[in-house]
Amino acid sequence: MHCFRVAVGLVLFAWLLPLRAETLTLVADYWCPFNCQPESDDPGFMIEVADRIFGRAGYTVIYLTRPWSRAIKEVESGQYTALVGTGRKEVSNLVFPKRYLAMARHTFFTQSDSTWQYRDDDSLSDIRLGVIDDYSYGDLNDRYILPHRADRQRLMILNGQNVLGRFLDMLGLRRIDAFVEEEAVMRYYLSQSRNPTTLRKAGVASSEPLFIAFSPADPNAQRYADILDKGVQALRESGELDQLADKYRIVLNSPQD
Repeated sequence: MHCFRVAVGLVLFAWLLPLRAETLTLVADYWCPFNCQPESDDPGFMIEVADRIFGRAGYTVIYLTRPWSRAIKEVESGQYTALVGTGRKEVSNLVFPKRYLAMARHTFFTQSDSTWQYRDDDSLSDIRLGVIDDYSYGDLNDRYILPHRADRQRLMILNGQNVLGRFLDMLGLRRIDAFVEEEAVMRYYLSQSRNPTTLRKAGVASSEPLFIAFSPADPNAQRYADILDKGVQALRESGELDQLADKYRIVLNSPQD
């Protein structure tokens, strides 16, 4: 009887393996319009792109939100399949596809009455800047944030949920002079706010390509990256990529090689 139970268990386990292999779990912090509310009609540009590509390849896509630092660790460890909306410099040990999905413009925002303007990193010494922990902001993290991380006169570093709302509160209370956010993300956030704040753009820290990148602990990571590359090209050729970009008001750059 015991042997029979073991045999049945092995058969069931073997039958479940393909089901597990067909599910990809994508994680990120809420960063709309690139990735928005899970299980909604509008889950975000990158999520819809991934869902169409992997769905047509026979996979089921699950999307979860986590604080960014936690999401990075969980993908690195192999707990989840992929990280959404990352740059190459942000988490360089992940498995990246060749094709990026969008371009980020990491922009400084101040109160409307501010006169401060970003010229170069030396001009940041005049302000207290709000940033999100473990964001690369292109290469601003390496250039400025990491060298001054312990200096609370220069930096206010936040983590967790609703960071943008907290930055706006701090800006109003003069606890920070400026913060950095991707331009399309800030535009979307303000468009959804019940009491929109008038902000001033004070320069761009950097621009960088954004990817969905896969866990180095997943033996299928390179295959997933290849599927994504081929799928992005197919969506571009069919016009679907432009349609999704228009839906979320994201400007796509010219086609990549």
